[in-house]
Amino acid sequence: MVLIVVGIVGFTYYAVVPATYGPMLRSGNLLKIFGSLLVVVWFTILVIMIVWSYLITVSTDPGGVPPGWHPFSDDQQARIELERLSYSNYYFDRRDPRRPRFCKRCQAWKPERAHHCSVSGRCILKMDHYCIWVINCVGLLNYKFFLLFLFYAFLGSTSCFFLLLSSMIQFLQGKLFGPSSPFIFISVILNFAFMLALAGFMIMHFQMMSANCTTIEMYEKDRIHPWPYNRGLKRNFEDVFGRSKVRWFLPFYTKEEKRLLLDSCLHQGGSSSSTKVSATSPLIHSSLNQV
Repeated sequence: MVLIVVGIVGFTYYAVVPATYGPMLRSGNLLKIFGSLLVVVWFTILVIMIVWSYLITVSTDPGGVPPGWHPFSDDQQARIELERLSYSNYYFDRRDPRRPRFCKRCQAWKPERAHHCSVSGRCILKMDHYCIWVINCVGLLNYKFFLLFLFYAFLGSTSCFFLLLSSMIQFLQGKLFGPSSPFIFISVILNFAFMLALAGFMIMHFQMMSANCTTIEMYEKDRIHPWPYNRGLKRNFEDVFGRSKVRWFLPFYTKEEKRLLLDSCLHQGGSSSSTKVSATSPLIHSSLNQV
């Protein structure tokens, strides 16, 4: 899948730069040279950001639950609560995402908003979904990178479509010849489809991010009012992209940003007696070492 995605990006880049606008740099027309140079620089930067965001999304661990984590004040309380779960008359509201949650597959407690990923075989912090395009689970530590990949891929597809639209029309009219003309035609069709699909994905994920909701939680959110994690558009955006405007468009987190993200999940507990995990906790350091 990685080779397919990178191949599509490379195919598109070839159609725009080497096949179409690159040769215009030798046209002798200063206006055409300047315009072509702007296109080449712009599209090259876009492709770099697409590939960077994509590979980081693929290679970044989305964040797992540290061994031994539980939401209670001490280990004894965790054992008592685990015994209570086995009682037939024990009741808790399964609709409440803030309840203490135990994963039967991992045989371990998991934090709020964590879900078991059947593909990777473990619980993922703030799991959104497993994406076959990135062959990775999208969760707490790579959701930003996934959104940036969608954003840059949408910009790239849109740019390709409009930059090559006139060339495609010439091809259909029989005015464009040469070995590169089929590349241009196929690239326009492909990127038009990607442009529409990515627009839909971006709108959906922006709506969820604006409410601080994941794809999995989207179905829970309709049953819970008010949604307990919605802190307003600005705070919800900063929870994913951080507070540094310089790094909003770059697919990486600083070590401090990773620590804060992990603390935001592992600090939360499912009950009033939940364990408060500080940013300097060994559990946080354990998770940082895993990612």
